[in-house]
Amino acid sequence: MIVSCPSCTTRYDIGAAPSDGPVFVSCRHCGHRWKELPMIEVEDVPVRNLPKVVEHEDEPQLDVQRLVEAAQQAKLEFVNRRRLRARRLAGWASFGFCAVIPFLVAAWVPETVVSAAPYTIKAYERLGYQVNVYGLDIRRIEQQNRLVDGAHVLMVKGEVSNPTNEVRKIPWLRFALSDEAGKELYSWTLDTASRPLRPGETTAFTTRIAAPPELAKNLQIRFAHLDEIGSNANP
Repeated sequence: MIVSCPSCTTRYDIGAAPSDGPVFVSCRHCGHRWKELPMIEVEDVPVRNLPKVVEHEDEPQLDVQRLVEAAQQAKLEFVNRRRLRARRLAGWASFGFCAVIPFLVAAWVPETVVSAAPYTIKAYERLGYQVNVYGLDIRRIEQQNRLVDGAHVLMVKGEVSNPTNEVRKIPWLRFALSDEAGKELYSWTLDTASRPLRPGETTAFTTRIAAPPELAKNLQIRFAHLDEIGSNANP
């Protein structure tokens, strides 16, 4: 039996291997002494056929490729959904704009709307908005209360001006007296009998009414509608 010194690795042949117990061996080279254990016989173990390990070197690459393809597909679906959503929002926005634009036009250019559709003036009046389709201004209004031959007379003076760049014919004027609650008590119309006003021109008017209602507190002046000035109207 060949043994080797644990200290200096010198090898020795100690004869037959011990089988009944440990043997103490002393190294003649370095003097180291150690205990050599008996050999243990191991029975032969039959060799079993183990399954072969199949290595797939390309499998990790295939997994990465699948992940990349899945990510690209998810990105494409996200872009398509976003485009579809944007188209839907644009469609709703267009619908809302088309639905609102008539009201915006009616509020922004009421004169144009009434000129194109005269019946709409009643709708504006119900909303409390007086539409001036003539392009003329009524200004510098003065009221005077006088006693003429013992009777109370209300005299109203003012001007009609043309601020536009076109020649404008002056329509009839309508005057109305109302009480504190806004209820109309009396009204009348006036034909100024003035020629059409050139751009920037102004003309004055005066009207009188005898014995106005005692409860009258407010005066309203505007251009008369066709149905308010009778058969002699020629606005």
